[in-house]
Amino acid sequence: MTKKLRKSLLYTYGTADLFFSLMISMELYFFARFLTDYARMSLGLAGKILGITSLIDIFCALAGGLVLQKVTLRYGGKYRSWFLVGPPLIAPLFILQFTRIGSDAVAAVIVVSGFLLSHLLFNVVFAANGAMVGRLTPLPEERTILSASRSQGMSVAGLIFSFTAAPMIALFTSLTDGTLGFTLTVSVYALLMILGYWYLYRITAGYDPYDEDAGGQSAERSGLSLAEIVGLVFYNRPLLLLIVAQVFSNASYILITTMATYYFTYSAKRPGILSVFIFSISVFRLLGALAAPWIGVRIGKRTSYWAFCVLAAAGFASARLAGEMLWLFLSLFCVSIFFMSVATSMTTALFADTVTYGEWKTGKSIRAFTMALMNVSIKVGILIRSVVVAGGLMLIGFVANADPTPKVADGIHSMMTLWPAAGYAVAAAIFYFGYRLEDGRVVSMQAEIEARRAAAGD
Repeated sequence: MTKKLRKSLLYTYGTADLFFSLMISMELYFFARFLTDYARMSLGLAGKILGITSLIDIFCALAGGLVLQKVTLRYGGKYRSWFLVGPPLIAPLFILQFTRIGSDAVAAVIVVSGFLLSHLLFNVVFAANGAMVGRLTPLPEERTILSASRSQGMSVAGLIFSFTAAPMIALFTSLTDGTLGFTLTVSVYALLMILGYWYLYRITAGYDPYDEDAGGQSAERSGLSLAEIVGLVFYNRPLLLLIVAQVFSNASYILITTMATYYFTYSAKRPGILSVFIFSISVFRLLGALAAPWIGVRIGKRTSYWAFCVLAAAGFASARLAGEMLWLFLSLFCVSIFFMSVATSMTTALFADTVTYGEWKTGKSIRAFTMALMNVSIKVGILIRSVVVAGGLMLIGFVANADPTPKVADGIHSMMTLWPAAGYAVAAAIFYFGYRLEDGRVVSMQAEIEARRAAAGD
């Protein structure tokens, strides 16, 4: 019988995600506007930076998965080691994204370089975090709880970010200037990120052996080539469909976080409400994450994902009809975020299940690379966000720091509501019609894998 995990591990596993998300929230909410309004780069140059960095980030996620799959550091476990050594290297590189040094060209090179190097490293660490979920337990209910714990940590981060980011930026700006105010704020969050991963390193001690499995079927031990590893991904249909669904889901949420500052500044003309908005949706995102384990265990991860994506799509579309009724808009967004949070809380566990499916089908485990593909879906989503934001703002005639025309205000409103609604609807459809792994089937596949290992050891 599989030994149950400690409750302290199950319910605080998301601590590292909490502090990591605090740092990343600066990128999600403020990176685009930092470039245009504070670093005072042209909209064309800012658009190029967003496009280039988003495209690079996809390759960083793939490279991160390969590094995690092939490289084994000896600091307490194949995956745990990265929790110790990665964050202190990530922090100073990530801070460079929020600097303005030299001319536009020099500043752009520094920002892109900081982005490239920091994202390459944190994709390794983030993938290691996801891979540990499958390593810690084969039980569907525990995987669901660990997955939801990660989502809960990210949700709490949103709460903390909502009432700390703006005051910190304002404080540091008053002491320095607008650009340096962002740099110092990111520095605080980067330090907390380091501490969060070191906590995760501590509580997972003893759970991460260096060999992927006792039967020697992993890619690490079989010495699979890059082509073979990628080939195994294409044998895993549930994984491929989950990735595509997640691309649309992630693009939709990231679009919301990016457009929020534009919406409240230029469309609603209530920039002070941005902090209220971030706080409110963070509360409901947390509530969704807290409800997710109960919902997921009772109706299954698969049903939870597609059903709540449908509800989120309907909610965001309804918010477009709120017009100038700002508080109705906020209320509809909060409910929609709750639905979205329940769906996304299943993600890590769903990816872990595709690892089980892949090993059951092929006899080989590529856990590290598979969990890194969870990052790829995020990065492709960010790329789509970047194209949509840059192209959409140009299409509606947006001009930074200028009084918006009715066309601009209405266009930003649609980008904030209808486009995310469409994204979640597409994600639900792809997942419902394509992903067929139910929890009971995953348990039976895991039992077959264990039986094969036992037979191989005889």
